[in-house]
Amino acid sequence: MKASIKPHPTLPPFGQPVPGAGGRLGAIMRGQAGQPDYAVIVPDIPAILLPWGNYGKQIAGADSPTDGAANTATMLAAGLPAAQHIHKLRTTEGHADLYLGARGEMSALFYNVPELFEKEWHWTSTQNSARGAFAQGFAIGGSGWVTKDNEFRVRALRRIPLQHFNA
Repeated sequence: MKASIKPHPTLPPFGQPVPGAGGRLGAIMRGQAGQPDYAVIVPDIPAILLPWGNYGKQIAGADSPTDGAANTATMLAAGLPAAQHIHKLRTTEGHADLYLGARGEMSALFYNVPELFEKEWHWTSTQNSARGAFAQGFAIGGSGWVTKDNEFRVRALRRIPLQHFNA
């Protein structure tokens, strides 16, 4: 008897909608230790201009270069405007697990799907000091540490584990 072979599920091309996920495929990221790899989903929710917040105060736990969801939860607990804005949003499909991307996630989005972002600077959830946080430019790809009192675009993301695609 011949073994049945299941077809492998496929991801849509970068920039295309992921059915049921609340947005478009933006990047594939390696999960933190013990966590699954995941797809970064870019919802069709416009960015708004906001300061990162809490200039002059280090926010303990908001410094991961790759875990935007954890950074955003810490920022929300500290009452930061960017995180508060993201927390209030829902995707058109009703997902409420949105977050502000970390430095590595936003960089991957610039390289994979810059067309999904305004050609402006966008905040990440990664801070480097009491005064600075990381921002990602989407015009020519510049990135760097800037003062938290600047107003840059804040864009919601979400993530789905890659096993989400397993048949």
